[in-house]
Amino acid sequence: MKIDDFVKEMKEKATTGLLEVSDGGKSTEKSYQFEVGSAHIITIRGGAIEKAVISHLILNDVKPPGADEESDGMVYQMEVFPVNPYCPMGHYSTQWTSGASAYYAMNLDLFPAVTVEEDLTTMKGIMDGVADRFGIDRNTMREGQDIQYNMEHWSSHLATKVGCKLMQIEEKTLDLFTTAYHTFFDAYLDILKQRKDTPFNEDALRVKQERNGKWVEYLTFKDRAVKMAQAYAVPPEVLISLGFPPCAVF
Repeated sequence: MKIDDFVKEMKEKATTGLLEVSDGGKSTEKSYQFEVGSAHIITIRGGAIEKAVISHLILNDVKPPGADEESDGMVYQMEVFPVNPYCPMGHYSTQWTSGASAYYAMNLDLFPAVTVEEDLTTMKGIMDGVADRFGIDRNTMREGQDIQYNMEHWSSHLATKVGCKLMQIEEKTLDLFTTAYHTFFDAYLDILKQRKDTPFNEDALRVKQERNGKWVEYLTFKDRAVKMAQAYAVPPEVLISLGFPPCAVF
């Protein structure tokens, strides 16, 4: 499967799947044009989904974080913020470059509010199966997530390290990229279906909003991709739409 086919298929699959699990949500779409590229953003709100955003950015002649040279690239990102604190936030970050030195990168993980260990264990086991299938070390596949999604003033990091952090994937192993993504998303939908009607109280709601607050802090103060986008004058409304939660407390 080529990456463009993956994006097209996943946009449709994610939109349909999240609308179904939301049981009453609605989707809207908006496109943006800016100096270094364009963005297509699908937003889902309502029912069991407080906010979910599917973002596809095309960038021209930019220097990705850690790169030495400019290149054309794409970002396909999804952030899911369920209403119920017992449903974890779903974080899906993928990006790739084109040309002779093309590479693909992916970061998938669950960021819980109220932690449900059973769900984390289930997701980890499913993604361990992907690692085994492709001959990858299970721990290496997630190495660094707890460092990346953390800040010094926090008492605990956002990451649960149940997904994967796959960097510098070559086109010849793109099957790993697409399989990991589809597997993680399917398992995530199952978690949402199972937990979305769990009773919760104001204390649990506060925990969810505090989790969202940490995510905003990460985006605004640490995320290198956001800093790069700001340097290239990607409009603030694009960055707010693709990453910010619907509500947060600090």
